[in-house]
Amino acid sequence: MAIKNVLKTYTISNINALQLFQLVRYGAFIVIGILLSKSSLGTANIGHYETFLLIATAFTLFWVNGFLKVMLPETSGKPDERLGIILFNAFIMLLFFAFAAAVLVFVLHKPFSALLLNGNPVHMPLALSGYILFNGPSLMIEYIYLIKNRSKNIVRYGVIIFFIQVLVVGVPPFLGYGLHVILTGLFLFSVLKFGWLLIVLKKYAKPVFRPAVLKTLLFAGLPLVLSLLLSSSAKYIDGFIITSKFSPEDFAIFQYGARELPLAVLMANSLGMAMLSRFTKKNIDSPLAELRSEVSRLHYFLFPVSIVLLLTSHWFYPLVFNPQFEASATIFNVYLLLVISRLLFPQTILISKKVNRTIVRASFFEIIINVGLSILLANMVGMVGVAYATLIAYLFEKIYLAVALKRKFGITPGKYIPLKTYFFSAFFLIATFILVEFFIY
Repeated sequence: MAIKNVLKTYTISNINALQLFQLVRYGAFIVIGILLSKSSLGTANIGHYETFLLIATAFTLFWVNGFLKVMLPETSGKPDERLGIILFNAFIMLLFFAFAAAVLVFVLHKPFSALLLNGNPVHMPLALSGYILFNGPSLMIEYIYLIKNRSKNIVRYGVIIFFIQVLVVGVPPFLGYGLHVILTGLFLFSVLKFGWLLIVLKKYAKPVFRPAVLKTLLFAGLPLVLSLLLSSSAKYIDGFIITSKFSPEDFAIFQYGARELPLAVLMANSLGMAMLSRFTKKNIDSPLAELRSEVSRLHYFLFPVSIVLLLTSHWFYPLVFNPQFEASATIFNVYLLLVISRLLFPQTILISKKVNRTIVRASFFEIIINVGLSILLANMVGMVGVAYATLIAYLFEKIYLAVALKRKFGITPGKYIPLKTYFFSAFFLIATFILVEFFIY
């Protein structure tokens, strides 16, 4: 009730709502990480928990995000009946992919253990498959609210659902329960989200099966799914490089750094998703100006926050988590530099213009660079080398897409990002990183 009263006081745009949703999600992960590190669960079990999530997201997020990015422009300006049919068929498609992914993971969990996890078992494979089955489709909930312009519902849903996630994952170790109870809680949490999705679909979707709609979503979405498979798989391959070369304890240390992505990742992604439908119009001068304004606003928040975190991370990591995670601070600091690439938005305009082949090519080059450098640098400088490889690959992808956008549509970076502010901010962020990592620590 208090959440509802607070939301009534403020006017929240769709962009702000998605950003708040991602901030709440980010905060929940931080709280869960702190609780697990302060509990008696142990670093090895934390590593097994992170491996459970790594496998689940590796087999889920690329196709969910790919089809959701297609669903947004496809539903733009559609009448309610047509929109309801699209939502229902999108749900059917996501459910099919979730079922296929769940079966695949359950069948292959033993080879995963031998080939990718250094012989460590996949804990509770049935619960893992169930989590994939129910959690995958439920990721469309916030985007249904976005399509229906229910911005306050996005925030309300985020606060409630992530509070529950903290309870089911972070609290059990303090009550004397172990890893199995936590993973069971995650599975039940996914069932709860799926139930919420069914309620939302009952309200907004029209249960009419249309093969033509499925075909449109499928063929429009497959290039993006392939692109995200290539780009995101590099991240998960990075994780599997760590699990295959290092211990579960080391993997926990890596994930506590790499998972703590800067707020830029969350806020920039939600901005990009919210702007997709804006660029479907013929005249994009107004959306370009809006995007540039929003990016400028993010600069004045994200770069100062990133610099402060760079200066303090080696102090607060052992304090907030525990001394075993001090090494996570350096990995975290490398990931903070990703704000430089996250605040470039050529992909948003290219996706809205359905120039998907270019995005696939960029992702292909990115994965080659990321995986190749990850293996090379991991052998040279250890786990932090994998983080450096990610930084280089992500920046290359955005530059490649920015050049492609200029060549195809004549849209220069200065039209959608504030260039002077961008370069000034990037310079000080990199200088701070060098000072912290090479002179202070």
